Amino acid sequence: MSRASEAQRITRLNLAFDWLRQGLSPPEATERLTAEAGISYRQAHRYVQEARELDAPALAVDAKVVFTVKLPGVLVERLHRYAESTGQTLSQIVSQALWALFRRGGRG
Repeated sequence: MSRASEAQRITRLNLAFDWLRQGLSPPEATERLTAEAGISYRQAHRYVQEARELDAPALAVDAKVVFTVKLPGVLVERLHRYAESTGQTLSQIVSQALWALFRRGGRG
C-alpha cells in the first residue's frame, strides 16, 4: 500500500482533531477514522494520537506545481550533492532558498 499524500495526511489529521474536539473519545475517533478513511485501525490510531497533541487544526499545504528551469550544469551537480548529503529533495532545497531570498527582501 502506498503512503498517504500530504493532503490526505492533513485531511485525516484534521478529521481526528475535529472529532476529538466534538467530544469523541480517542477510541471512538479511531474507529470513525478507520471507517471514514478506509485505513487500518493502527494507522487511524496514529492520526488520533497526533491530533491529540494539536492546539489547532493542521494547515493545508499548497498544491505543488511543476516548474522547469534551466541551470548551469555545475550548479545542478552541487544541488544534487547537497540533496544527497542532507537527505532533502531538490524541491525542498529550492523552495527553502527561494523563501530565504524573499524574506531578505527579494522581489516577489
